[in-house]
Amino acid sequence: MKRILSSLYLLLISIALLANDRFAVADIFTDHMVLQRNANVKVWGEGTDGSQIEVRFEGQNRKTVVAKGKWTVDLKTGEAGGPYKLEIVNGNHKICFKDVFVGDVWLAGGQSNMEFALRRVKDAQAEISLADYPQIRYYKVPRKFYPEQKVPGTSWKACSPETATDFAAIAYYFAKNIHKELNIPIGIIQVPVGGTTVEAWTSRKLLMSDKDFRPLLEYYDSIANSYRPGEYEKLYNNYHSSLAEYNKLSAEKKRYINKPSEPMGKWNFRRPVGLSETMLSAACPYTLKGFIFYQGESNTARGAQYRELFPAMIKEWRTSWGQGDIPFLFVQLPRFETKNRYWNELREAQYLTSLRVKNTGMAVAFDQGNPKDIHPIVKDTVGWRLAQLALGKVYGKKTIYQGPEFKKLSKAGNGSLLLDFINTGTGIIAKDGAASLSGFMVAGKDGKFYPAEAVIVSNSQVRVSSEQVQAPIDVRYLWVNSANPNFFNREGFPACPFRTDSYRLETEGVYVNPEPVMPKLDLFLFIGQSNMAGRGYITDNYKSSIKDVYLLTPTGTMEQARNPLNKYSTIRKQLDLQGVGPAYSFAKAITEKTGHQLGLVVNARGGSSINSWLKGARDDYYGEALSRIRQAMKYGKLKAIIWHQGESDSREPGLYMEKLKKLVADLRQDVGNENLPVIVGEIADWRANGTSEAFNKMLRTVPQHIPYSYCVSSRELVPLINESDPHFSADSQIILGRRYAEAAYEACYSQK
Repeated sequence: MKRILSSLYLLLISIALLANDRFAVADIFTDHMVLQRNANVKVWGEGTDGSQIEVRFEGQNRKTVVAKGKWTVDLKTGEAGGPYKLEIVNGNHKICFKDVFVGDVWLAGGQSNMEFALRRVKDAQAEISLADYPQIRYYKVPRKFYPEQKVPGTSWKACSPETATDFAAIAYYFAKNIHKELNIPIGIIQVPVGGTTVEAWTSRKLLMSDKDFRPLLEYYDSIANSYRPGEYEKLYNNYHSSLAEYNKLSAEKKRYINKPSEPMGKWNFRRPVGLSETMLSAACPYTLKGFIFYQGESNTARGAQYRELFPAMIKEWRTSWGQGDIPFLFVQLPRFETKNRYWNELREAQYLTSLRVKNTGMAVAFDQGNPKDIHPIVKDTVGWRLAQLALGKVYGKKTIYQGPEFKKLSKAGNGSLLLDFINTGTGIIAKDGAASLSGFMVAGKDGKFYPAEAVIVSNSQVRVSSEQVQAPIDVRYLWVNSANPNFFNREGFPACPFRTDSYRLETEGVYVNPEPVMPKLDLFLFIGQSNMAGRGYITDNYKSSIKDVYLLTPTGTMEQARNPLNKYSTIRKQLDLQGVGPAYSFAKAITEKTGHQLGLVVNARGGSSINSWLKGARDDYYGEALSRIRQAMKYGKLKAIIWHQGESDSREPGLYMEKLKKLVADLRQDVGNENLPVIVGEIADWRANGTSEAFNKMLRTVPQHIPYSYCVSSRELVPLINESDPHFSADSQIILGRRYAEAAYEACYSQK
């Protein structure tokens, strides 16, 4: 017995030891990876304190001991080559990575135009079918937006027609051109995420270190701390549910339904610092040749701040990698038409960064943009220009890798100015063969800029003048969001946008992206069951934007309303099944009659009884509606509640009034307005046994029992299908909405 107990004791000890014997290599190390050539390459992971780690690679055996759960080993790599094996041993554990190459590794970062996959480019299938480059590999860092998020693993992939579809297009063209020129393996680590600001890729410490950066964190913290317990999580889950429904819609239906927007908070990938702590840290400190970067669209409201914030981010990235001032190459924003952002000021911030920050380079891409599409589908030219920039600046190849850049201004007489340029290659040209260069403007002492005629006078000089400016002193070139440039050098590189003046920027003093300017809204809450959300078929007559009307989204923001207005009601599980509800014509009638701007909260539950709407009911429809109207009330004042419900209760009209009185009293108290108007609507006359008429007769007495209440008739409104259908047709819903509007006008706007 003692022997048995001893054996059992030893077994339990062994199990405990195994449970504590942890060992892992960082996820970024997988088969098919590329290690940086001629470098001290870092390999790292986790393990049990005090245990020994041995890393074997090409005759090297490097050892270290795990401390505080972490271990790191430096390997020396030589010239480009492969394939090799990388082995890592920890006691009885052994991991062997195969098909490892040594070459140059670049990290591709930024937002959507860098994330843009090869499968989405123009003529994608033709390019993908030829993408057989076994020595070009890429690693796509998992899209992890917050530390607790569980994401599937990934691995390095050799570029082939089967794998190239998910390759970031610009990084693919960059790698292809470098590989063909140098004949070495190229590895790309992809970390870009669409829609991200530059501050999402920085640390909290960095943002707190500067008075012009700190407001970014303070603004975010104020939002994150404003949620009541559980409120953000609920909004976030609503967002994901709506997004899943939206993604299933056809392209035609998406024309009438805006894509749901994610609420800002601890799980939002756009929040400051977030991706620096998750995705970027997953790739750091994997030894690199350098960075390529394409970002800025999300910062175009804050170009002045970007002058300092972007260089600060570059410095922080370099510090994190611990490789000194390794190359950082980036794309200057292309053209794009927008009226409320300043792409020109962001471009200038990028250009100044290329001048002031050591070992950086900028590829001009103004001509590669699409004025109507923020995501141009042609990416090969931008990738090629980045590659030429790398070949010239980083690899020392004797090649032209950039276009004309302004150097000097001088007066030329006759009211003209002479501009000297560098980086003109074999000469400057008007690419379209025109007699003059487009995009130039001049100004005199008054600072007013007018279009200028710009004529090439030599391989490196341009003369500019304007009949509207007799004595010009300043010049601007492409100081706009979008234009059609023709100023290039013969090697095909476009001239860099510039200005000679130093007038105040529109974005100076702007430290946080400004919220859309929202007018003060008259708010109306629409609640009830299926007829409130609507079942009528949506025809083209009802598919349209509605002037001066805003709709509360599932994430608590207001957006410009488009019919169907009820798309955010909760009656349907699928957005594409929404019908025409009374809110549509209600909104049109009120705005046309009053000139006021409205905010609508549509929150209906199909098949619900009044019991489920009472305060404290298990379903908590009351709490949901109250929460949403409170979210809306930051945009304006609640004018009235529109209530259409009763089909589920029409057999018991005698019990209904007391419940409705309690519901109204609770709502008025909780929104802080004891005199808040309430408008109820009669149900359809659809029950063969006459209970619908008895119920409507009861509803007509509501104004006698509830102060400041109104009842809207359903007479002459026809059903959707037949007399046995409780749902009004689309045309009847339009009439019902107008009747609601008449009552609301009398209750809220008339002088009675």
